[in-house]
Amino acid sequence: MSTQTTSAQKINIEVSFPAPVAQIYYLVSTRSGWLDWFADKGIGNVDANGVLQMYHPKLGSHLTFVFQELVRDEGVRFNTLDTETLETSEVQIDLTPDGNGTLLTVSQTGLGDEDAARWQGIWQETLDSLKAIIETGRDPRLWNRPFLGVTVEGWLSPESAAEHGLEIESGMLLNSVFEGKGAEQAGIQAGDVILWLAGIEIADYESLLEVYKEHKAGDTISVVYWHEGEQFESELTLSSYPVPDVPATTQDMADTLAAFFHKANKKIDHLLAEQSEAQTSYRPVAGEWSAKEVIAHLIASESDSLVWLGSYIAGRETYPYISGVPARIKMITSMHPTMKALLKKLTQTQNELVAMVREIPAEMAGRKTSMIRLAFAYSFDISLHYRDHLNQLKEALEMASDIRPS
Repeated sequence: MSTQTTSAQKINIEVSFPAPVAQIYYLVSTRSGWLDWFADKGIGNVDANGVLQMYHPKLGSHLTFVFQELVRDEGVRFNTLDTETLETSEVQIDLTPDGNGTLLTVSQTGLGDEDAARWQGIWQETLDSLKAIIETGRDPRLWNRPFLGVTVEGWLSPESAAEHGLEIESGMLLNSVFEGKGAEQAGIQAGDVILWLAGIEIADYESLLEVYKEHKAGDTISVVYWHEGEQFESELTLSSYPVPDVPATTQDMADTLAAFFHKANKKIDHLLAEQSEAQTSYRPVAGEWSAKEVIAHLIASESDSLVWLGSYIAGRETYPYISGVPARIKMITSMHPTMKALLKKLTQTQNELVAMVREIPAEMAGRKTSMIRLAFAYSFDISLHYRDHLNQLKEALEMASDIRPS
């Protein structure tokens, strides 16, 4: 059931969810809960006088929620601030038992006509998405999202472009390209830089979301990209976003993750067979990683993932992804100077992450929103990460093939 009314000054929306009040309360009373269904990114705290900042793609800007009151299993009250327009409003979310489910009511005041229409769309879209997640276990934001068919190495600034020897000032630097997807079919390759998509300059993650907001899988859009010192323009047909199967339980998730690590480590062992310490220490190009540094990065990544998972379980997720910081890579390789020691540390860190997944609390495993986030983190995202770095490992070793043991 969903009803809605709008005036020049007020929004009122009611939606019924087939989930207990406690589960819905979690989604509006924790930072992790809000990121499960409302926004893509966010920082801050959700408590009395807490401030939560989030990016919402439909609004196209960052929002700030200043929480005034949280009443367990009853609702929350907060003020909103649009950091782009500086417009403010007041929001009350009430939760009441509704048969075997929950009736959620959003009341928002202090809005002009234009803001009321915009917020009406935001609430209706996000609440409809949440309802679909709870009822079907599928997040429309992900299952319906278009896909370029690339992984991103980073966002270029004039300084970083100069470091890469690129005669451009901004863009999306590609780490890899998926076979058979839209980017490859448009002629784009790993190492290229996407400059424009559908007439939108791609300078950061938010500009990419602008493209996704306006288009769907199957749409054909223009793309301008930089390849080997030249600028090209082509047509790109957006693919469907690849989504993982969501495991029934966290034990299934842990088993799948353990099997993935086992398979990945066998590939690593195969690549490293008969490689000398000198070869695994060799940097093919100044500023690029040696084989040892690639393994150190994987160790750091799994350590960061442990921290993220712990914060997510606590409802206050953070993004501690500093696994590429040179000082950290150097620290790991100095503490584990041989490849044998690095591989032992990698296996240990992987096992710790698998064990942590097994210990995810039952109440968290019972939330479909959380299980979807975890499935992406420990199935789709991690497989892409290892694919890219195993290719990097292979290339580094190929470049070191002529190095003789010292």
